[in-house]
Amino acid sequence: MRPELTKHIVFSYFSGDSTALQKKLIEDWLTDIRNVEVYFEWLEEWETMQPQFLPDTSLALNRMDERILQKAEPVSEPQIIKAPGISTKTMLQWAASVMLILSVLIYTQREVVMYKTYQTAFGELKSFTLDDSSQVVLNANSSLKVPRWGFGKSTRHVFLEGEAEFSVKHTIDHQYFKVHTADKSLITVLGTEFVVYTRKQRTNVVLNKGKVQLSSYAKEKPLTMRPGDRATVESNGQIKVQQLSKTELIEQTAWKEHRFVFDDTPLKEVAVKIREVFGVVVRINDKNLAMRTATGSFPAKNAEELLTSMSFMYSFEITKADNKILLIPNP
Repeated sequence: MRPELTKHIVFSYFSGDSTALQKKLIEDWLTDIRNVEVYFEWLEEWETMQPQFLPDTSLALNRMDERILQKAEPVSEPQIIKAPGISTKTMLQWAASVMLILSVLIYTQREVVMYKTYQTAFGELKSFTLDDSSQVVLNANSSLKVPRWGFGKSTRHVFLEGEAEFSVKHTIDHQYFKVHTADKSLITVLGTEFVVYTRKQRTNVVLNKGKVQLSSYAKEKPLTMRPGDRATVESNGQIKVQQLSKTELIEQTAWKEHRFVFDDTPLKEVAVKIREVFGVVVRINDKNLAMRTATGSFPAKNAEELLTSMSFMYSFEITKADNKILLIPNP
């Protein structure tokens, strides 16, 4: 019977005491991307539990002073203090094991090793704070990749697919925060609040506060946005800007309250929105019904709740078939 992987086994692996069977068990376990994040968490926990080498900086400075003031007097070489409880052989075994597993991970799971990914499922919202104290609210069916090392120090580049609201923390050294999208658009900011929507159809950027520069693959000079602007990157890379009213600006983040706001929106576009947020396919075989427009604010936490609310206003019925929802116009 195959043994179950436990934290104790992984800690033994870090210490260089695992068996060949345990190493194989860990390698198989790491083929599941979901376990990689747990691996790094356990590695950090194990490292904090181990005695570390702490150099005596005061002693080093005193010896340097002696060397300067008494050039003729030889100074003994500093002693190397080894971490107690861990032999050199064990440390070498542990280092070799870590290098091996990191090599495998880097080759097979480059994205996972280099980036920490925040993700939301269909219908799920998630709020979190990045290492530079910037805050993010991630809409449903979205992901944000953040560099695992150096974020907030050497880099503040993130990669978004889906929709998110950012509240960027201004840094003392005025370091830019940059959001990359799948269509190769780039949002460059200092300290500000804005919303980014980036999916197959288009990319939208809505600026609430501060200053943002938006560039696309087709626009050489970045576009500087003002608060209240909504910039849309078309499929050809061109950028269109619209100034929103206060009400329209608030509606851009209605999704944080599980609300859907439509303004003369054809039902076929409503169907696309439902698929993006809830992962549910909505079919409208009647052309006239597909072009019927919807206006209003509709609270809903699932596809059926949203469509049921709209069915009374826009005169259609809902049926299910083959894991899809079909809209049929009322006679």
